[in-house]
Amino acid sequence: MLAAFEALKAAYTVARHEDGPDVDVYFEGAAQACSRLAAARRERVQQMEQGRARRAAATR
Repeated sequence: MLAAFEALKAAYTVARHEDGPDVDVYFEGAAQACSRLAAARRERVQQMEQGRARRAAATR
């Protein structure tokens, strides 16, 4: 999440103060960071659900 925020902040700064750099690169970095964050969150939720299922099966 921090990486996505920093990438967007950098893109904002570049867009406001400079004409040269390719702003799309910064936005692409933010999008990739958000994508990785979402994937990590999905994986963690899936792990938690599997753990719940195992605990429920063990108590039966």
